[in-house]
Amino acid sequence: MASGSNLSADSSEEQEALSDDSFGYGKRKKTSDSDSEKKVSATTTESAKSLSFGQFSEKSVRMMQQMGYKAGTGLGKSGQGRVDLIETSSQKGRSGLGMKLNELDSAADQWDAAVEQLQIPEKVEWLHNTESGVDELGITREQLDAWIKVGPRKMIIDDEDKYCARETLLQILDSKSVFNNLGAEDMRKARSKSNPYELVKSNIFINRAAVKMANMDALYDFMFTKPVDMKGKPIVKDDDLFYFADVCAGPGGFSEYVLWRNKWRSKGFGFTLKGANDFRLDDFSAGSPETFDTYYGPKDNGNIFDPENIEGFTDYVMTQTETGVHVMMADGGFSVEGQENLQEILSKQLYLCQIIVALAIVRTDGNFVMKFFDLFTPFSAGLLYLAYKCFRQISICKPNSSRPANSERYLVCKWKKPNTGLIQRHLEDVNKQMFNNRNDKIDTLELVSEEVLHGDNAFYKYLRQSNNEIGRNQITALLKIAAFCKNRELTETRQLEVKQRCLALWKLPDAIRKFSNKGDPDQYVVKFYNEWNRIIKEVCRSEKKVHPDLRSCFPSAYDWYFVPIGNAENIGKNIRAILLGKGGKEVYQFDTKQCAWMPLKDIAIELSPGTIIYAEIVRELQGEGKSQIVINTLHIIDGLVLGGEDIRKLPLLQRMVKCHQFAKALNKPIKTVSNEATTNCTTAVQVRAKKLYKFIDLESFFNSLELYKLKTGPPRLGYHVRNLINADRFYIPYGLLFLKEVKPDYMKTMSKKRKMFYYFHIKTKESKYPEQFENQELETLAAFEETFYSRLLWKWETVHQVEAAFTGERHSDSVYRVDFNSYFQANYPN
Repeated sequence: MASGSNLSADSSEEQEALSDDSFGYGKRKKTSDSDSEKKVSATTTESAKSLSFGQFSEKSVRMMQQMGYKAGTGLGKSGQGRVDLIETSSQKGRSGLGMKLNELDSAADQWDAAVEQLQIPEKVEWLHNTESGVDELGITREQLDAWIKVGPRKMIIDDEDKYCARETLLQILDSKSVFNNLGAEDMRKARSKSNPYELVKSNIFINRAAVKMANMDALYDFMFTKPVDMKGKPIVKDDDLFYFADVCAGPGGFSEYVLWRNKWRSKGFGFTLKGANDFRLDDFSAGSPETFDTYYGPKDNGNIFDPENIEGFTDYVMTQTETGVHVMMADGGFSVEGQENLQEILSKQLYLCQIIVALAIVRTDGNFVMKFFDLFTPFSAGLLYLAYKCFRQISICKPNSSRPANSERYLVCKWKKPNTGLIQRHLEDVNKQMFNNRNDKIDTLELVSEEVLHGDNAFYKYLRQSNNEIGRNQITALLKIAAFCKNRELTETRQLEVKQRCLALWKLPDAIRKFSNKGDPDQYVVKFYNEWNRIIKEVCRSEKKVHPDLRSCFPSAYDWYFVPIGNAENIGKNIRAILLGKGGKEVYQFDTKQCAWMPLKDIAIELSPGTIIYAEIVRELQGEGKSQIVINTLHIIDGLVLGGEDIRKLPLLQRMVKCHQFAKALNKPIKTVSNEATTNCTTAVQVRAKKLYKFIDLESFFNSLELYKLKTGPPRLGYHVRNLINADRFYIPYGLLFLKEVKPDYMKTMSKKRKMFYYFHIKTKESKYPEQFENQELETLAAFEETFYSRLLWKWETVHQVEAAFTGERHSDSVYRVDFNSYFQANYPN
């Protein structure tokens, strides 16, 4: 979107909507009343010193005449009262009695409605890196070190006109200063009334920040939720998650928008200050936060200035994403009340640290967006220049959803280049100096020399033009607020039209924020999955047991997969059941005996809303011997609906790919591990999906098990579980659950001649190769309920059942590992 249409107000229409004694965008409407003029002229002839009715309004004149008042006389029965007018109060709001606010009035008089031109959508201008096609930065560490300039801390902004017009800078500062003596409530009211975009508000989200992200996302062709590479192909593959980071962004509006747009397929990492401005995930109503993971660094305070926290957050994100996030958003800011004109200077280290984190965690070809407040100082200009060198192209944007009168703007960086580590490490060193010397009077004033910044003509011209254009629009908006403060009769008539146009462009609903009434589980399920009532009978069936006649259990070994099971019995916390997720920790277990949903108690599981899965709680073990601890973990076995996405009819292997993706999005490393036997109930358990094994690979599975020492009891064969951040764990399998991939009427078998798989129909006795089916997957592969009701459980009741060559006394109804070996040797010798 290179440009947009102009939306401007028709002055005559707006003036007609105003009352007679109001200002129509800076001009007083001219009206006359012949009757009142005659009455006024008649009374003025009574005395040269008399008070003219012309100094009163028409309505006041009528009221006074009805009460017998005559011009030139005092009030009261005998005219003994005050003759002079009582002067109208010039107080503005709560500013203090008698305050004239001459500066405000002067600013209000300067406002010209014709200057304000609205652009919907906004104009987008990219600054392309002159070396965008080259991976190398073209900068050495020696150059970076030589460019640094330090000196006494500078707390003056009015001389920073190297990257903007001096007149623009001074007008911005003067326009801001106008409101210093005005009450905050008066300022807010005038700002809301004057802003054409005010009715958009926060829409369906937690705050206005979410709408800003929606605005910028649409403006930049959805590069923050659907990023593409330089060839226009999606960066996020079908089987991968969309990784994003939200830094210095509590309460989390940016993240709520991304989660709303991409649902559970978005995996977010949040870093912000703990305390009053922390993330408020429980208040998300549009985007559900189950796949959003907050981390506050080793210091556990979220202070981004601290180098240890930057390093800790970087390691945390990179370990889980391997190559970094696709998008990072940074919306840092803090109160500068009373020092508004110094906001850029006060925020310089915040700018620096946010860019350091972006260079550390954004993957190659990833994108980055960050908030700035003014870009006038050499420090800001130098930081922007280094960001420009690290990305293929950048853009400075003042979105319409950002109030026009503030200094806020956003830096949009597209397609991060490889090999940016040099600049990242350099900036980290700068931040360490600033952090360690934060109480000194010496400060870092410049990151890049003025000669270099001015020498890159394209960069210098772009920054100066951006500052001047945004500055002029800000001045107009500030003067407009002043006019609305002075004259409270003024109105902005375009707000509704602007809101409707913006929401359509940003692809947002015309709605307000609300929390949905989920209802009881039965009502809730029907809303997003009306197939549930039809398959209840299949779901209520209990699992069948594997019996010694393996040939009747498994007519074809190629039809089956299996997963190790961590529970001997489905009791207590160690359940194996169908689970329903309504969002957050509101999870229900389907009781097959009662055929009803029951609240899950004693353990906290967090699932995305609109989820139905088949899963179990497994007691995973960490460590060995006396120091061994137990960590309850959710293992997904199969899925019906994942976060509202119906996967029931997909083949088993495809369902499991989705389940692995879903578990990866939900899983959050344990920040601190308790020595207690179970995880604290208030903390949601970790999530993983089972690994499927082919039935014919049964012996290979057994050979992969390891012998572990237990805190209680003799050593047992355990299943090793790899963890990315926490220490690896294991669990003791209590059996295998066999899952059939093929529909009940078919058998999958191998052609001896062609050495290819084909499908044999049990009833029609017809055999077909995959290419002979119109839709082989749909016709031959089982949907969820078919796999579920045909499942077989091989439960291990004694350790002898899993011994490779057990020859001792056997239970007649038990199945042993050696039985499976015999089955394979007899039926599948090769």
